Amino acid sequence: MKRFLFVGVTMAAGCLGPRADLSSFFLLSSPPTLSQGAPVPVVLGIGPITLPGYLDRPQIVVRLSENEIELTESDRWAEPLAQNLARALEEDLLQLMPSSAYVDYPWYASAAPDYGISLDVRRFEADSDGVVVLDATWKLTADGDLLESRATLIEEPSGSPDRAATVAAQSRALAELSQEIASAVRRAQDGTP
Repeated sequence: MKRFLFVGVTMAAGCLGPRADLSSFFLLSSPPTLSQGAPVPVVLGIGPITLPGYLDRPQIVVRLSENEIELTESDRWAEPLAQNLARALEEDLLQLMPSSAYVDYPWYASAAPDYGISLDVRRFEADSDGVVVLDATWKLTADGDLLESRATLIEEPSGSPDRAATVAAQSRALAELSQEIASAVRRAQDGTP
């Protein structure tokens, strides 16, 4: 009897043992197709970046309908999405505005940037067909004064519901937003409306 119990416990332990982790981890990146702009020697502060609660999680979110989302348990962000957005935005702006420099939010008054860029993301996910929606408002400030405030809605097809293609489309959507912000910084620097 003890022998059968031992064999049964051993078999059960084998079934309950460690399982392979099938998770895939993704990062936003700066697309290599961004055109290099003229040098803009300014210091930019990126932040704060705010996300709705449903996006502020490790899982990648897929929108199934206006009222339903899916959390992909095996497809995850490799770092918190707000940090990844800030880093990718900085990489984009470095390409679009060479000679610019960046300070992390929150910054000390003694290291205040020439311009601050805040971003409030309302939506940033793909639907089940792989079409990415980036819906955000952003503000450009200087010395605490508001220079420009905009709402931006970008739709970027991925061409595939594959997660790598979807995250690449999210990177392209963020690059398009970066171009809007870079144009606003150039206008502010030139003193043009």
